[in-house]
Amino acid sequence: MLRGLSVPVWMAVLLSLAACRGDDTSSGDDAPDASTEIGCEADDPRTPATQVFIGPTGLEARITQFIDGASDTLDVQMYLFTIDEIAARVIAADQRGVAVRVLLDPDHEGNDDVRGALQAAGVPWMDAPSGFEFSHAKYLIRDGAQAIVMSANLNYGAVDNERNYGTVLSDPEDLADLQAIFDSDWTRQGFADLDCTRLIVSPVNARQRVLQLINAADDTLDLSVIYLSDSSVRTAVIMAADRGASVRVLLGDPVAFDDNVSTATTLANQGIPVRYVGSSVFLHAKLIISDGVALVGSQNLSSTSLTDNREVGVLVTEPSAVATIQAQLDADWATGTSAP
Repeated sequence: MLRGLSVPVWMAVLLSLAACRGDDTSSGDDAPDASTEIGCEADDPRTPATQVFIGPTGLEARITQFIDGASDTLDVQMYLFTIDEIAARVIAADQRGVAVRVLLDPDHEGNDDVRGALQAAGVPWMDAPSGFEFSHAKYLIRDGAQAIVMSANLNYGAVDNERNYGTVLSDPEDLADLQAIFDSDWTRQGFADLDCTRLIVSPVNARQRVLQLINAADDTLDLSVIYLSDSSVRTAVIMAADRGASVRVLLGDPVAFDDNVSTATTLANQGIPVRYVGSSVFLHAKLIISDGVALVGSQNLSSTSLTDNREVGVLVTEPSAVATIQAQLDADWATGTSAP
């Protein structure tokens, strides 16, 4: 039982996500449509259940162990890849006979060194398709049997001081969908068929799913996000508070993201508690928890991220996994500074 919800109420929330969706790649600031139903069997439990992890503590070790455990195939799609030690593990996997493929954002200059190292070692790599504004996804697939989907890039900041959330997926349906995304981007032969998926994918279904998740909040809604700039998402958050949900919004340091000041002011004027993350971590998360359902992945709450980028996220419903995420958000809230 999640966060005090009775079983009937919890099932009602899940069932609202269960109807197969139609694609929505609208890019703008339309008011959220609370009636739109999307998803396909989103209430089915995963087998095995989702595991979750939280950075920065232990993040580099988790990623290197994941790579070292590959015996057959290893696919990596990453917006920013700068950690030499992890690149060396990818190269070592290729050298021991693992079929490795690496997709990188074509425009981020931070990828140049790792791109060169992969090229020199003969590891297959490719720039992601240019049709996306940014190839901002962050995931790895190992042996077709397990995947990591997270908000963290493979950069030194992520393992040093960034707050990020990630999932480890082993469910065959999730893996098949994620593999289809990677393969379609690698081959550049159109979008993967995602008519029935639990994944949150930009530009396929992300805007609808984010709004659906926020609009489902009747009890509690917590956000821990680097910024919140999309007006339709912001409106949905305000509407959740208006209908009586207990809403909290934790934002990144306004020194780094000065637009967070205006966001905080707008939300505070609607009676929504807002805090900036404390000085101990840099908030890089893109986390939403709505009545005990958590969205973890690469999507920032911006129009570009939801509709123009390549992004991947996961809807986490398992109680123990969500409780782990909620505990960290609560701790970060407790050490945050009030805003505005």
